[in-house]
Parts: sequence; C-alpha cells; structure tokens
Amino acid sequence: MHTEAALATYRHDLGNGLVLRWSTAADTERLAQLVGNVFRRKADEPPNTHLGQLVHRLMRGDHPLMQIGDFGLIEDTQRVEHPIIACTCLWRQHWTYEGIPFLVGRPEIVASDPDYRQRGLIRALFTMIHARSAAEGHLVQAITGIPYFYRQFGYEYALDLNGGRTTFLSLIPKKTENTPEPFTLREATLEDIPLITTCYNRQRTGVIWSDIPNDYWQYELAYDQHSPAQEHDARIMVLVNTEGLAQGFVSFSAVRHSRTINVYAIGIAPEASWYEITPSLLRALQRNGEQLPTQLTTDPLSEITFQLGRVHPFYDALGTALAPRYDHPYCWYVRVPEVVSFIKHIAPVLERRIAYSVISGYSGELRITFYRGGLRLRFEQGQLRHVESWQPPLYESNAQAGFPRLVFLKLLFCHSSLEELDAAFPDVWAKEEGSIMLSTLFPKKPSAPLPL
Repeated sequence: MHTEAALATYRHDLGNGLVLRWSTAADTERLAQLVGNVFRRKADEPPNTHLGQLVHRLMRGDHPLMQIGDFGLIEDTQRVEHPIIACTCLWRQHWTYEGIPFLVGRPEIVASDPDYRQRGLIRALFTMIHARSAAEGHLVQAITGIPYFYRQFGYEYALDLNGGRTTFLSLIPKKTENTPEPFTLREATLEDIPLITTCYNRQRTGVIWSDIPNDYWQYELAYDQHSPAQEHDARIMVLVNTEGLAQGFVSFSAVRHSRTINVYAIGIAPEASWYEITPSLLRALQRNGEQLPTQLTTDPLSEITFQLGRVHPFYDALGTALAPRYDHPYCWYVRVPEVVSFIKHIAPVLERRIAYSVISGYSGELRITFYRGGLRLRFEQGQLRHVESWQPPLYESNAQAGFPRLVFLKLLFCHSSLEELDAAFPDVWAKEEGSIMLSTLFPKKPSAPLPL
C-alpha cells in the first residue's frame, strides 16, 4: 500500500463515500475553498483569501516546491457542494547538515472540514504524503505547525523555527538633516540573484541550513513583479549605497496583519558592514512597512520583528538598545523514518566531530536503546564503520544510553544537549562512555532552516 500510495493514480476507498487520492488541476477551486474556509480565526469571519490565493498559485504547475498533483485530498463523493473535505500537500526543500546536503519532504497546508474531524483523515493523508516523500528519496520530513498535533504522526520538535529580536519604531535613530541616506532599498530583479545568493550563504551558521536553489529566487522575483502585493508571502529588496552599488538584501512581510512587520532574511556583501548599514536599513524598513497593504488590522505600524533565528550577526549590530525584546523561537517538527540511513548519510560530520575532540581516534561501539528497538554504531580509529538497528537483549543489554525514539531526534539535530534531555526526561540516560560519545557526536548548536 505504501508504495502504491506514492503513485499519481492512487485512489483508496475510506468508506462512507470518502475517497483518498492525489489532486488534479480540476480540484484547484475546491481546494482553495476548503483552505480558505478552514484557516479563519473565527467562524463568522470571511474565508482566508490569502491562503486561497496561495492554493491557486501552487496549483498553476510552475511552483518550484511542488506540482499540480502534489495535494493529497479526501473527497466526499456523496456531497454535492464543497466535496473536498480534507487536504495537505508535499513541498520539497534542500537542507544541509553541516555542509552535507539532503532532501526534505515538507507537508504543508493541512486542512480538514470541521464536520469531518476526529475520523483519522489527516492520518490517512500523511500516510500518502510520507509514501511519496520516501519514494523520492527524502531522508527527513519537516513541518511548521500547531502545537502537539504532528507528534501523532511520528514528528518531534527538533529545530528552531524563527525567533529573534524586535525593534520599536520609536527607537530607530533619525537621519541627520541635509545629508543623504547612506543606504536605501530598491526592488530586487533577476539580475540580483547571484548577489542575493552570495549574501544569503554568508550567514550559514550552526547545523541545519536551507539551501535555496536559483529557480526559487527566480520564481519569487518574477511573481513579485507581476502579481498584486496582497498575494505575496514576502517582498525581496536590495540594499544599495549612495553610488547605487548593491550591498545586501532583505526579505520581509508583503502584507501587514498586525502592528509589526516581519523580516525573514537579511544578508550583506563581504565588503559591507553590519554596523554601518543598520540605521539606514531600519529607516528603510519603517518607510516600506508604513506603505504595506494591511489585512485584518487597523493598528498603525509600531515595530519591526526580525525572525532570523536564535543567533545572527545583525542582532549584534542592533544590540539591546535598538532591539530590546527577545522573541523565543518556536520549533520545526521533524520526522526521520530511517534513523540508520540518516546517520550513515551524515557520517563525515560525526567523524569530523570526533577528530576535533577528546576522543580523537576512538575505536569501539555505541549502543543506544529506544526501549522498543535501538541503534548500534561501531567506530574504528575515529571512523564510523557500521550503523545498524539494534534490539537490546532481554538480559544484560549493555546499552550505554537510552532515549524514547522521538526524543532522540532532539539530540540528533543538536537542538538540545544530552545534559538538557537527561534533566527533562526521566527515561533519558547515559553511562559515562555513552555520555562522552553522545556529547561529542551531537553537541548543542543553533540551526536556522528557512521556511520557504
């Protein structure tokens, strides 16, 4: 079933007239209606037109993250009006683990008609999404979503999502009178993509990073130029100096939904200075933010929120004087269906960590119990020679550490330290050798995968 579920022709009868299948172009308007009706803050609000427009955009066939047939949906064949009653779609992203690339399948826009909930429909959809993701060779699935819900489908919070600093407009320094603004913003063009890519990649930090292919930048910039602002998720602009030379880029909200605008990415050229560009950039963001179209708010703009992750060089330039409020990160949910395969894939990183540690040249085994199954890693002279699933014996298991299976993902992606997990979970433990090994292989480090 799982292999068949990945096929475009897959169709499964769930009973009572409900059919599980993949989307076609003919489903576009009905998918948009479902998503627009589901994603409302109140029952008496009008449909969410922004997300409805996003569905139309995704179903045109030219989006870099998915194609027309990548919505999984459930249709009530006995219902005349609004027959599509649940859906989600599969996006593809490219991430790296300290430089090692891997493909990520990202379920998004998960929606179900309130009259059909508590029937396991989303579970059925995720089975289909996971099947296609596996068929395409994705080692990981990841989703940004509501609290708790996706733990039901094998996901765990394991990577920072957003988080950052907030600047209040009242704190932004004024420009000196009768002097030109040292830096200003202009609309980005296709010719700016090499600069944007260079500036973006200069900010690589931590463990997990989103690689953004050229076709994504091309799509976003072309769409920005030919579509109404209300349909955009973000604007991309280029920072230029008084001579018109590009010095960096910034991506921020295209529509304002509250008293703040959100900044999603900033990068500067090698010759530019964070300290020098900061006052001008803040003033330029304020000017642009005050001109943005608004939805569901009448509040005037009063702050700028920089959602650049837990750490970023721009925060150092801002300091606490310009950005006094710290916004704690939320989390990506992450699913790793085959932990053995993923560890084999990132083996060069693990070997590098050993080489620069107190256990350089280590030979031996690391045995981890997941209570139902486990993991065994064998090293020779600091090289990872073998990884396999491991079933601890009934007596004298000689495991060196133990984790609930999903909790282990927090360590695998370096989101939490072994010490933190040991303090938070009574069923996390490690013996002395296991503790040294795990702390070396999976040290706590920040990550900043961008939710494209």
